[in-house]
Amino acid sequence: MPQHTRHSLINVLLLWTAILSIVQVVFIVFYITAGHRGVPQNSIAVAPTRTMQFHANNTPSPPSEHGLLLGKGKMLSFLATDGTEAHDDDKRIRWLAKNPDATLISEGDVLAVKKDGYYFLNLQVTLRSCEEEKEHTVSLKWNNKLLLHGWINTKSCSTGLLGKVEELSAGGTLGVTLEPKTSINTSESETHLDIIYMRKP
Repeated sequence: MPQHTRHSLINVLLLWTAILSIVQVVFIVFYITAGHRGVPQNSIAVAPTRTMQFHANNTPSPPSEHGLLLGKGKMLSFLATDGTEAHDDDKRIRWLAKNPDATLISEGDVLAVKKDGYYFLNLQVTLRSCEEEKEHTVSLKWNNKLLLHGWINTKSCSTGLLGKVEELSAGGTLGVTLEPKTSINTSESETHLDIIYMRKP
């Protein structure tokens, strides 16, 4: 076989090998990207079917309980009133709801819980002034069970943020006590009780 013909065959084989390699790389890339897109494409294909069934049956959405859907929550914010002059012997802090919802939690020095559910409790108490030698404590109790407890930092005159998630049932009460009772800073940014309610599924 002449040298020229052998050289041409080698070039053809090299070209054919290069083309096959490129095709394989392209197929591998398409396979990998199609695998990543596979789940969303399937979910997109299923979603219209469910929507069409919903419209075909004219089934109303599940009724919400006072505007709360399953998995959704509601946030309540409570602002403190000083009230030291009214009941000096009572160590509880009186709370006024910024966005009241009497069907969920009442306001006052004792907060009555009206619904079963999961509650995220977030509390901060700040004094108007504090003394180095006096130690003040803040407690949040569910009935007689202590949920949150903190000390007033004498540098900031505040507990900082205290938080916890609890499952609470209707009929119980929440109360925040300050010992010893003293004047508190009632500014919303300094003293507040925030509660996020989630319905139990």
